[in-house]
Amino acid sequence: MKPMYIETDAGSLELIPATLDQLRVVARYWPMGLLRNSEDPLQYGLVFQQGEKELIGIKLQSVDIPEEDAQIQHLMYRSLIALSLPIYLKKENHGIMLPCAYYKEKSEGLAETGVAIFVGPGPSSEPEAKEDSNTVFDTKLGNGATSMVFDMIGALDKASKDGGFPTQFLGIEPRPRLAIGGLAMHFLVVAGGVIVVKDPLDKNELVWKSTVQAGFSRLLYAPMQPTCLSDPESSYRRG
Repeated sequence: MKPMYIETDAGSLELIPATLDQLRVVARYWPMGLLRNSEDPLQYGLVFQQGEKELIGIKLQSVDIPEEDAQIQHLMYRSLIALSLPIYLKKENHGIMLPCAYYKEKSEGLAETGVAIFVGPGPSSEPEAKEDSNTVFDTKLGNGATSMVFDMIGALDKASKDGGFPTQFLGIEPRPRLAIGGLAMHFLVVAGGVIVVKDPLDKNELVWKSTVQAGFSRLLYAPMQPTCLSDPESSYRRG
């Protein structure tokens, strides 16, 4: 795979193919592992389900609104995530984090949108043993997960205020991946860097302009799809 270039009104974004060593880091930290597509060795499957067990994500939900408005809000959340990444990176968290805009259709022409955060804490992410430590998500997601989640929420809040994006989440709660809704996977944060994982990649998406505005001009790229390890119809395999 050769480098790709995305031209936006804010400037150019170069996407450099991730190396096997860099992808091994993803496989090491992602809670359920990374698979290679046997039909396309340059495409990967990020495992969200093993048998009946689903990965748990932290859902930041907005109020249900008409689908037409929800579609616009969904695109806004994609851009907000891009703008929040440099803020999150300054926290120097270890492990892996996947922030996704999500979309879920409801009844009577309404839809739910928001942000879902999936994390895999690294060994150095474990919090210090303090009585006042906030570890509300650590039991479900691993030691250190809570600080990663709240660092990302803080980054989203700051990016929202700095960029003039009106956001108001109803709550913060853990949910199984399939209960959240459709995920828009654009960025994977691992080892202090960002990998673009969007597949298929649409160079005309407004999210790339926000990515450049956030200060990125060059990022790693590895196309990934959410997958289930036990799916007999899947072309994704370990290796």
